[in-house]
Parts: sequence; structure tokens; C-alpha cells
Amino acid sequence: MNLFVFLTLAMPFLTLEVTGDKSERVRVNVPKTLLEESLEFAEFWDESWEKDGEKIPRDSLLEILKEARIGDEPVLEITEGKEVIRFWVRDSKDIIEKTGTPKRLLINVQSDKEEDNVNLKVPLTFIKILPYLIPEIGEEASDARETKIFLKKALKHIQKVEGSFTLLEVEDNCEKIKISVE
Repeated sequence: MNLFVFLTLAMPFLTLEVTGDKSERVRVNVPKTLLEESLEFAEFWDESWEKDGEKIPRDSLLEILKEARIGDEPVLEITEGKEVIRFWVRDSKDIIEKTGTPKRLLINVQSDKEEDNVNLKVPLTFIKILPYLIPEIGEEASDARETKIFLKKALKHIQKVEGSFTLLEVEDNCEKIKISVE
């Protein structure tokens, strides 16, 4: 019983890992609550998802993620050719480095050629003002309002995290891209 209470108190993250050929790997870590918000936002923009011409009910994926619990086994696995996509729900302690409240977004690109490397640091306070820079004009006004609401919610979820974490990591033969919140 105590273990169950402990696991429900931890902030769960959804880890998505896509592996292709031997040298390709993509890993994404997203706070589970942020992913749920993202799926609901995506539903506003697009009425359906399709795979091989068949519609996939988005709410079924949302239900799987809402009911998923922290564990070592993937909650969902999709194989398509050589690519395998696995979804895990992980405890935040596996993902977060305790460094205090996140303050900036870091984008780091390491390339074979050093002159192609990119290191960008964007303060979260700047990201906080992005919704106010989106104009609500004409036919696009309702879409702009939905986008602003989503961006505000997304930032709120990121700021709830008590430490830094890697949001996206992409690796292939000649490049490594890492986007993290610190």
C-alpha cells in the first residue's frame, strides 16, 4: 500500500523512444499531464489520425496514457518495418536532475563539424510572453485563442517540474540534437 501511495505522488513522465537502424534513435520525455493536454489540443486542430488509411480514435490513445502507471514495461509498442516506437511511463526521479525550478529552454546541436554546432538558451520568461505575441485576427481568431491557452498550460506544466530534464534527444551517425529544460 505504501509503495502505491509513493508512486502516485511522483510526477510521471511519458518516455517515447523510436529506434530505427543501428545508429538512429529518438527519445522524448514529456510530463504525462502535458502530453494529455497536447493530445487534447491536437484533437482541436485535427479531427482524426490515420494509419494505413484507417482512422485511429484519438481518445483511445488518451485513455491508454491516462490509465498508464509508472513501470519498467512499455505501456504501448508500435512496430512498423525496422522502426519500433515504445511508450513508457517513468517516475520523475529517473528523468529529473534536481536543480530547482526550470528557468530556460536549451537547444544543443552537436555535429561532426564543430563549426556547425549550435547552443541556444531561451529564458522561460520569454516563452511565457509568446502567447501574447499571437494575433487574434479574422477567421484565425479562435485558433489563435486555443493556441494561446495551450502554450500557457504547457508552460505551467513545465514549471511544475522540480528540476531540469531532457525533452528531446535525437542521435544519428553525424549529429546529436538535445532539447532540454533547465
